[in-house]
Amino acid sequence: MRIPLIAGISVGALIVAVSGAAWAGAGTGPAGASGDVLEDHRMIATSCEQPRTFRRIRMKGGRKFARPGEVFAFEPRVLRVRRCEEVEIVLENTDAVRHALMLPGLNPMFILEFRGPRTQSLRFVTPDEDVTLKFHCHVATHEQMGMGGVLVVGEGGEKKVAHPAQVVAAKRLHEGVGVIVALETRSSRVVLDHEEIKDFMAPMVMSYMVTPGTLLRGLAKGEKVRFTIDGDKRAIVAIVPVGK
Repeated sequence: MRIPLIAGISVGALIVAVSGAAWAGAGTGPAGASGDVLEDHRMIATSCEQPRTFRRIRMKGGRKFARPGEVFAFEPRVLRVRRCEEVEIVLENTDAVRHALMLPGLNPMFILEFRGPRTQSLRFVTPDEDVTLKFHCHVATHEQMGMGGVLVVGEGGEKKVAHPAQVVAAKRLHEGVGVIVALETRSSRVVLDHEEIKDFMAPMVMSYMVTPGTLLRGLAKGEKVRFTIDGDKRAIVAIVPVGK
């Protein structure tokens, strides 16, 4: 099923949504502002192919869960899950606006995004390793307004920092095909309605960074393109019209 992600969001603000999951834990403080966007979206853990257990987690998001100094928030803010566990997130969006629950560190990335007030659910599988991943609302500015938390898998743990040589060796490139929905050359971004990108992303409408930005020259809205994504940087590094 294709997941539209641009309704009600300007092209410049377009991003995505997610989640992570398991035991609902105790609350934590407001999420800090993100640093490097590409670094924050680097995939550091891969889902198990065969889950061993199942868990359903109920979450809520909206203004009523915000703490002093915040505008929006998720509740709970700490989720605890087992390794190789299939998790169903049942999210109640209590606001009449779009919220996007996103777990960017998981491969494939988990996304649950919709306009409220209503409830939707979606499932993902946790990795077979002890790791702590951040989740947040990726609608523009919502994370800075308080919508964030952590997913603790097993005992949790910091992401491993690879040696530069290992990073180069592990570089992941993914091929995809899609139609250009919008171009934003000033910020070097393109919005694509793309098919499934194998081992990377489900079919959806999504905004991607393009590097270098000069790759966007000569492209047009509505054009079908073939592109290559650097899975570590989450950026398009090659894009050409289909047939060329």
